[in-house]
Amino acid sequence: MNHSMLRRSLLQSLGALPFVGAAGTARADAYPNRPIRVVVPYSAGGGTDVTARAAAQRMSPDLGQQLVIDNRTGANTAIGAEYVARSRPDGYTLFVSGSTTFVLLPLLSKTLPYKPDDFTPISQLTQLAMAAVVSNSVQGTLPEIITRIRRAPSDFIYAHTGIGSSGHLMGERLFMNHGLRLESVPYRGFANTLVDLMSGRVPMTFESVPAVMPFHREGKVRIVAVSSPQRLPNLPDVPTFVELGYPSMAFHGWFGMVAPAGTPAPIIQRLASSVATVSKDPEYRQAIEATGQQVVGSTPQEFAELIATDTAQWRSVIEPLNLSLD
Repeated sequence: MNHSMLRRSLLQSLGALPFVGAAGTARADAYPNRPIRVVVPYSAGGGTDVTARAAAQRMSPDLGQQLVIDNRTGANTAIGAEYVARSRPDGYTLFVSGSTTFVLLPLLSKTLPYKPDDFTPISQLTQLAMAAVVSNSVQGTLPEIITRIRRAPSDFIYAHTGIGSSGHLMGERLFMNHGLRLESVPYRGFANTLVDLMSGRVPMTFESVPAVMPFHREGKVRIVAVSSPQRLPNLPDVPTFVELGYPSMAFHGWFGMVAPAGTPAPIIQRLASSVATVSKDPEYRQAIEATGQQVVGSTPQEFAELIATDTAQWRSVIEPLNLSLD
């Protein structure tokens, strides 16, 4: 599906849909009248889970019903995504995930148990920068490191949390710009990657700032660049890729909330309005910013545009490399 087709599909899903009288179908004027399930495709305590819980906790009083987190892990988020895609589109099953689910996996696999247009965007919740991180045994700035890699690319590897993960594709994106294709090592999770990075067994990885920031501050690893357009307030001494001369590496990761496709437009708008209200809450903003993320709170249309734009950008990385999970 090309960029224009994806954008049309996402935006069409936001259009007004008729209410029907089938049992269990929500009416906008009665919504919500019972608790709402919020599916998170990661385990409790992770970045997505923390974001979803912070939003749900504050949306509950605004909506007058409890939002209950349901962690459904596995298959690189596909298990949770499939569950939501097959759920009744009545506003009582929502989904919080990121670009892995809505952008990267659909580009890498034609056999997923769901499609991007199985969901209706509600709101982008947060954005976060990604980081290039090196072992303390690796000296120098990022440009100096890349200069050394160019001299002997076969001597250098980088770690990531799986083929098609954000960290894997970020590494490919950076090195592709230098005509390099390096060996990369997939790990089962960031905790395992971190152990080998701190020990010096692997020299480099690419991961979200919230995941690596505590270890950088403790001096256990070193962040050498971040993908945000400007330096981060929490990491004022770390340069951006842009200022180091890599403008194509300026981008944000993100988490957002969606509902099953076919959820009535008034319900989507009510939920988006609740996210917008919560996004102005100082305590919520403080809780999110403490993790290294920034609060967004977009409209459904803006979130749909973000998904379409990210899909086009990552397709330009994935297709030339012939990457596939199938």
